[in-house]
Amino acid sequence: MTPLRVPLLLLSDVDGTLLSDEGTLPASPAALRDKLGHVAAEWGGPVHLGLASSRTLRELTVLQRALGLPGPCIAEDGARHALDVATIPDGVHTTNIEQHGRRTLRTFEHALTATELRARMQDEPAFIRADTQQQPFGALQALGFRTRAAVRRALHARTHSVLLDPHEWSPPELSHLREVSAARGLQLRRGGRWFTLTTAGGKGPALCALRHQFGNNGVVPLVVAIGNEENDVSLLAEADRGFVIRNPHRGPHPVLSALPGVVVLDAEGAGGWMEMLDRLVPCVLPLLGAPR
Repeated sequence: MTPLRVPLLLLSDVDGTLLSDEGTLPASPAALRDKLGHVAAEWGGPVHLGLASSRTLRELTVLQRALGLPGPCIAEDGARHALDVATIPDGVHTTNIEQHGRRTLRTFEHALTATELRARMQDEPAFIRADTQQQPFGALQALGFRTRAAVRRALHARTHSVLLDPHEWSPPELSHLREVSAARGLQLRRGGRWFTLTTAGGKGPALCALRHQFGNNGVVPLVVAIGNEENDVSLLAEADRGFVIRNPHRGPHPVLSALPGVVVLDAEGAGGWMEMLDRLVPCVLPLLGAPR
């Protein structure tokens, strides 16, 4: 019998990658699960789908429940990541526990709290004006948060980052805030229509920690990542193979496209996600003999 290949960990950005700008999936949840099953059969080993996003852990677990595909999460642009307690490898301590529906997750934090972040930027009027958590519900509805439950998942559940609306800024204000945040040891990154402020190094360091934890059981997974925007750079750089989604009307992000070894997909938007699944195994098989 042919031995199973090493596990394949597929980490996907959400907005503009797995979800279109209108918030729709590239296929039904059932079709996505079926397609991932075919990929696992072609791969000859387990395939785990995780989400890596500037969204909160609460938002990501709700999406995973809708997909019927629970897996690891990198949330708040790398400020947090989480694993199901039942699947945590040996040697990983389980002190920070959260309940998300029927799932019990062990969480890991990599950044200052949102309260500390706001304290560092409280002297910047442009920052305060763009802070979505400070907006009334009516204004948040205009930004696309249709229900109060969506606000709770996206904003009140945001513990280690601040979500900012860049439409509140002029180009000089954005440039100023980038300079100020960097000078204060903070990270201001764009992901889709939003900017996220954290002290984390991005999704890449969280992926590095996640890979190490998986490796505690003696089998390090081969990691594939897919993204479309500025805040996906470190994620694709840390992965064994990266796929780049073409942004509609703007093409692939130039910094992502310039990363060594990435595959720039032909289809635009979330349609590229299905193309990635079709091309995944042939693009990853050559890595099996490469040093990691």
